[in-house]
Amino acid sequence: MKDYQVEFKIDGYTYSQQMIEAFEFERNKHVLHEMIYLGADVTDQDKSLSYIDIDFLSKEDAARINLENKVKLGTDKLLALYHDEIERTDKMWKDIIANYHEGDSYEPCITHMKVTGVSMDDLGEGLMLAMAGDNSSLAANPEHYGHVMTEEVPAGFEGMGMFGGPNLMRIQFAPDIDIPLDIPSDYLPFTVGYSELGDGTNMHTLAAHYIKDTDEGIEMLLTCCFPKGTPEELVKGHEVHLASEFLGLVKIAAEQI
Repeated sequence: MKDYQVEFKIDGYTYSQQMIEAFEFERNKHVLHEMIYLGADVTDQDKSLSYIDIDFLSKEDAARINLENKVKLGTDKLLALYHDEIERTDKMWKDIIANYHEGDSYEPCITHMKVTGVSMDDLGEGLMLAMAGDNSSLAANPEHYGHVMTEEVPAGFEGMGMFGGPNLMRIQFAPDIDIPLDIPSDYLPFTVGYSELGDGTNMHTLAAHYIKDTDEGIEMLLTCCFPKGTPEELVKGHEVHLASEFLGLVKIAAEQI
């Protein structure tokens, strides 16, 4: 495993890796509580866990049990389990975009991530090795549930911004679209596109992530632009979600190299 250090800047505040991991601990417990509430048999080494048992888990056990139970249940069972939450979250987004007009301003969501000890090449190589194991996306964030084909288009099944429930979200890659953010010229784009709901409805949400090599490692600007009317709690919560997700990917990569 390669040694590394990670630091984040969000809305002018500095977040350490330990602070982001504290958010992850709470979200791992949230997901486990939610699965039990929705009727799933959440287990650890074949022993069924109660809603209260979850509150007595360590940080490491909460993350492990969340991942193991999502893998055990599989995407189809998770989709059935979260059916009502998916419907309600889809309705929330359709209500938001019902008021969208071309040319409206966006709500910015920006997370700056600095990684020391891991290069751009290291990250790419490590993630390629990790993806061969097929659970890297699930392990990267507590609220990643899987991938689904929707009308022959892949969709992520995840929660957004630690707000509401999970839903199906398709990223349509569109490197030429205009991102209304001031991105320094020394950053290279590695994801630029827009989001659709699972049924193809345009969410008018832009996603654009950027990266650059530094002498110490890499820096990333992880950004989204949300339409007006998106709950502020979701916009701000997604800044932490992005920090957690890319911290998870760096951890997975570092373990492979």
